[in-house]
Amino acid sequence: MNLTMFRTKYVSLLFVSFFLVCGEKPVKPSKTDLYLGLEKTSYLTGKFNSPGPLAPVILEENGKDHFLRPEVKKALHQMVNDFEDSKPSSYKQHIFLVSSFRNFTHQKGIWESKFTGKKAMRIPIKGKTPEEIIGLILEFSSAPGTSRHHWGTDFDINALDNAYFEENGKGKILYDWLKQNAAKYGFCQPYSSLSTRNNKGYQEEKWHWSYAPISNQLTKEWVKGFESGEIQLTGSFLGADVLGNRALDYVRSINPDCEKIQNPSL
Repeated sequence: MNLTMFRTKYVSLLFVSFFLVCGEKPVKPSKTDLYLGLEKTSYLTGKFNSPGPLAPVILEENGKDHFLRPEVKKALHQMVNDFEDSKPSSYKQHIFLVSSFRNFTHQKGIWESKFTGKKAMRIPIKGKTPEEIIGLILEFSSAPGTSRHHWGTDFDINALDNAYFEENGKGKILYDWLKQNAAKYGFCQPYSSLSTRNNKGYQEEKWHWSYAPISNQLTKEWVKGFESGEIQLTGSFLGADVLGNRALDYVRSINPDCEKIQNPSL
């Protein structure tokens, strides 16, 4: 190779390297990355076991095992650290996980314990029709195969009680900080007040947060899969036949602020 050819190739490689490091914008995960190497429908419906392709997350000593997607874990740790650095010194509450990834079988156990009356809900199910029972369950619990917790993008924090995050609640300062800052890290509260979601879907859950850059994509893929018949729920859990197409409203009825988050700014 002569000197001129060497210089030309060197300059070309230098330019490409500079572009890759400095000029490339964040890109959405490819379809393969989106499902972390798993079969699409299995991933969307939580039919895989943890940890699988998910990463363990530990936010407190002696806490139970939690698993999230690696990129969600990274963003969560950054958010937790920044909250600790910025919160008032007198404030003793920390961010910790109550629930994270749940597979299909785990969600089925939650659903069927409520459907059969083994787990109490807001009101007893005695004398109620399957449709009425499902209506009660859907106030706060997803049917197996439809839960955002199947994706490793969503988690519940601190207390499964809105009052904890409201006036006079221990989590009020934390919740106010999250409302102001969580989007910078890619997180949103998917189940905001019903009035922001055309009064459709689950009741408000101030404890439930989602990594929107990925969960937005997975929501769309789930809807497409259900509408095309790729995702089949019939016969897979008690009440599935009664639930029917109502599942679509509950998967789609998400806080519109989530869709505004494409990539974290931090």
